[in-house]
Amino acid sequence: MVQNIDEVTFMNKSAIYHRSQDNWCFPVGNEALELRIRTGLDVVRATCEFGDQHEGERIGMQWTWKSQKIEMKLSGVTALHKFWKCIVSPPHRRMKYHFILSALLETIVYGETSILDPMEILDNFNYFFFPYLHREEVYHAPKWVADTLWYQIFPDRFAKQENETGFKEWHAGPVRNADHYGGNLKGITSKLTYLNALGITGIYLTPIFASPTVHKYDTEDYFKIDPDFGTEEDLVELVKAAHQLGIKVMLDAVFNHAGAKFEKWLDVRKSQKSPYRDWFYLGENDQYETFSFEKNMPKLNTEHPDVIDYFCKVGIYWIEKADIDGWRLDVADEISHTFWRSFRKCVHNVNPEVYILGEVWHDAMPWLQGDQFDAVMNYPYTRILLDLIAHQRISLKDFRFGIDEIFNHYPSVIQANQFNLFDSHDTMRLTTICGNDLSKVKGALAFLYASPGSPCIYYGTEIALEGGNDPDCRRLMQWQPEPDTNDMYRFIKTWILLRKEHPALANHGSWEWINAECIAFRRCNAQECLCFFYNPSDMPLPFDFPKGKILFGERSDVLNPGEILLIKQDV
Repeated sequence: MVQNIDEVTFMNKSAIYHRSQDNWCFPVGNEALELRIRTGLDVVRATCEFGDQHEGERIGMQWTWKSQKIEMKLSGVTALHKFWKCIVSPPHRRMKYHFILSALLETIVYGETSILDPMEILDNFNYFFFPYLHREEVYHAPKWVADTLWYQIFPDRFAKQENETGFKEWHAGPVRNADHYGGNLKGITSKLTYLNALGITGIYLTPIFASPTVHKYDTEDYFKIDPDFGTEEDLVELVKAAHQLGIKVMLDAVFNHAGAKFEKWLDVRKSQKSPYRDWFYLGENDQYETFSFEKNMPKLNTEHPDVIDYFCKVGIYWIEKADIDGWRLDVADEISHTFWRSFRKCVHNVNPEVYILGEVWHDAMPWLQGDQFDAVMNYPYTRILLDLIAHQRISLKDFRFGIDEIFNHYPSVIQANQFNLFDSHDTMRLTTICGNDLSKVKGALAFLYASPGSPCIYYGTEIALEGGNDPDCRRLMQWQPEPDTNDMYRFIKTWILLRKEHPALANHGSWEWINAECIAFRRCNAQECLCFFYNPSDMPLPFDFPKGKILFGERSDVLNPGEILLIKQDV
């Protein structure tokens, strides 16, 4: 096929994108900024020229801007684009800048208003500007989050302490949402040493406040522990015992909607003159807005000042009373931004080290500006991993493209705190998703513990617990035989330990793809480089075994289906 000469020699300018905010230009600390730009695949070099917008010198009648240049590094490649990044330190915490981009036979200057030839005279309007780096606007997440290894618990189905009556008998197999089994806070406390032995350093509990249902996402009283789960004192004791073992505790906050017996809602249903009518979205003929179409979950008006004040008090109460470490925010993207900004201020005025995690399944950049959430549940990460490993419906090439897109979608300072998961109380369980193929489960988990973010497993993953969609994903944890005798338990414990012992494997190392035939990447810091290999295919792959110390796997000239290798190399 004969190509048009323009297609060969000229840059794909329509692929270029940058803006001086969001994930394209953001503070990393109090003095530096990370810049990113997206280009077409034809760009082979990217340079950023920057300097103070007010600094220069006059020579004769001409004023010359004082600037410096920095080469940008390739940070990702997708099917259509390349991503480039650099870190700059403007001397006075302000700057103007543009990009110099080179393809095979063309170089351009890319600014805010136009694309120019390098020889053209630039005007002040064709620069991007970062007006000033205000330290109060720098993104700060709790320091402990990036190194936390999470374990999600659905309290009714995890463990129970004391012989409670009125509950169904503990069993294996499918369950119904209507069934209550008596799992409680004391039961969780009794298993903390088990979780500590596994290597877990953070537990996330689905809702524990007063509610008639087993899932507790229809709260009746936000200031009361559900009696099925125990008492306020039981929560205090749980958190205290967890902290003694170095385990953080995060609770689930359901502020988008309440339950049908929430006192404010009952008052509204009782009287047309209720002072709480504006707390909800009421229509004509007894109609009202709800979460989804659940009639027992009336939607709260989170723009209302009294509603904001009430739930700020809820957030503060459990931090002060029980010393909890985090809030996971249910249906977070349906709640007012004003609400979340107020909530963050209230919570962090009490304890700035409380983790604020939003449930957002799609693009969450509007909530990740540093004034609302610390991170979100990373479902795009979930999808791309499962599409390759569990379902085998994308190619390795598309998988790498997808991961690069995800890693460049948010500022790097946020990536370390993203809540990475494969399954939860809302989804089918990982073992079932993988068709009970435990080699696939292990491949997914190894990737989870070898990649940036704050990884979480769902209770029972360590015994390969099965379960379909809700309610089947909420099966009971099985304590016999002893979970620590299970091969999956030992596998997870090994990878947790590897992540703890090798910071480059977690959030303290670079990322580089190194092999196109399998999932293979290198993570490096100043002390070491770690090479990860996993064959997700059904065919053995010829393998040129790299030099280095084997941390996981066995030496071979073939990488078999499902085989995982981790190799340590000197820097």
